[in-house]
Order: sequence, then structure tokens, then C-alpha cells
Amino acid sequence: MPQNATVAVSARTWTQLTNADVSAIRVQNLNGYPIEIKGTVGAVAPTTDAGALVLAAGQAIAADLTLAQLFPGVSGANRVYAFSDAPALVSVSHV
Repeated sequence: MPQNATVAVSARTWTQLTNADVSAIRVQNLNGYPIEIKGTVGAVAPTTDAGALVLAAGQAIAADLTLAQLFPGVSGANRVYAFSDAPALVSVSHV
């Protein structure tokens, strides 16, 4: 299901940014501090931050990269989660 939204990320909890299986996603950190994002296979929250990407304050990842390119070590990645040490807002858009 397409999504173009701002997702609230609870502190110290992996929060799903996708609402369906996706192959590409645009993500922007709307906070003044870093967040982590991580690709997974299916709607299963990560248990570690191994392999996560860190997005600095205001940093974005454009949708011109597929999840396979962003997370090459996660074969079949189709969902994306975010983690932050404090409550956070993340702008997300995907089809």
C-alpha cells in the first residue's frame, strides 16, 4: 500500500516505517539528532543495530536506491525499521 507520511518513532524501540512490502523507499530524519534505519525481510522488528544505516539530523535517503542496494546483506529485504534514543519523527514515502 503506498504511503506518504510522517511516522512517529518511540524512544529505544524499533518502529516499522513501511506499511507493506516495498522495494524502494524515501526516508528523511526530521530530528536534530541521528536515527538508525534497518532493512528486514517481513514485518519482524530487528533485534540488533548490526548493519543499520545512521541518518544525521535532516539527512535523507532518496527513493532512487532499492532496498537491495541499501541493505545488500539482507537478501529479500522488503521492510524498513527506524530506531532512535529519543522520540523521533521520520518522513517516509514509498509505493
